[in-house]
Amino acid sequence: MRKLPGAVTRPPSRGYAPGALAFIALMGVVFGLLLSSPAAAGDRVARLANQLADAEDFRVRTQAALALGASGDKRALEPLCEALDDSNTTVRAASAAALGKLRMGGEECLSEQLEEESNASVKSVIRKSLGKLKGGGAKKLGAGSKYYVAIGKLKDKSGRAGGDLDKMVRQAMLSAIDQLDGFVVAPESESPSQAKTLLKKHKNVTAFYLWPKLKKPTYTGGKLSIKMSLSIFSYPGKALKGMTSTKLSMPGVSKGDEDTEDFLIKACAEKVFQKFSRSAAAIQ
Repeated sequence: MRKLPGAVTRPPSRGYAPGALAFIALMGVVFGLLLSSPAAAGDRVARLANQLADAEDFRVRTQAALALGASGDKRALEPLCEALDDSNTTVRAASAAALGKLRMGGEECLSEQLEEESNASVKSVIRKSLGKLKGGGAKKLGAGSKYYVAIGKLKDKSGRAGGDLDKMVRQAMLSAIDQLDGFVVAPESESPSQAKTLLKKHKNVTAFYLWPKLKKPTYTGGKLSIKMSLSIFSYPGKALKGMTSTKLSMPGVSKGDEDTEDFLIKACAEKVFQKFSRSAAAIQ
């Protein structure tokens, strides 16, 4: 197995493989929420990364991996990729699952580990995460599917440099979708013809194209406000069906605080999708 720079060598795991996936599922309930305090988010990500790299107890490393996966922070990517080399199968599986939940990259390190991984359970988790990263989500259209959702590229009016906000918003919406029954996400690379062919096989499924738009953050009297709207179209025809929006604020924020902006942007993305999901059945 390859050794990444800075990787920590630990004693081999002792008998944890059979219960690895069950343990991960249990801890996923505990760490399945986003970080609740934006002010502490940066420090906590660094602390979790250190625990994942250095903690002697495999359970602490596993918890750290799952929490990093739920952080929604791109800084979690590197430590999770490095942890795919952990000596413990539970930690490797948790790190692979966390990359799939994070959805901010990791295809290369997961693919490399898949070739070298010897444990069948870990391989299964790696394949599922690769499916999420490459195919837009693990869920597939089936008998219980009601809605097929394509998420468009963010129309970003925030004025911030870089293209990370589009990935952040998509990841937040995907996290919201993961909690809902009956919703399936279209792959980012899907063409209109591919969508038509697929939907012909699922006549009872309603398809939507969602176009998120982010307004410029406003700072008034020490309060930060973020507004996001969601234009709703048919899919793949893209006929406008409606629009919804949401606005969230937080007091005591200094102007230009991008960590808090990120926190509210992710929260807005989840909330605006939830608003859409509640009204999806009524949209004609």
